[in-house]
Amino acid sequence: GWMRISVIIPCYNRADYLPRTLESVLNQTRPADEVLVIDDGSTDDTAEVTARFAPAVRYVHRENGGLSAARN
Repeated sequence: GWMRISVIIPCYNRADYLPRTLESVLNQTRPADEVLVIDDGSTDDTAEVTARFAPAVRYVHRENGGLSAARN
């Protein structure tokens, strides 16, 4: 059987790069079983950009805590 593949994308004020990133992840030969954008307290359009990719991409917002905290 196949392994489950999860893609976790920590993001802080990088909505400008997010569409290209998500398109790349979603267009892989072996699609991910889940794709999560972890918004680390962004003040840009990260939430709105991610919403355009729903339901294939899940969005999680958290208070800004830095890259390590967002990954965890």
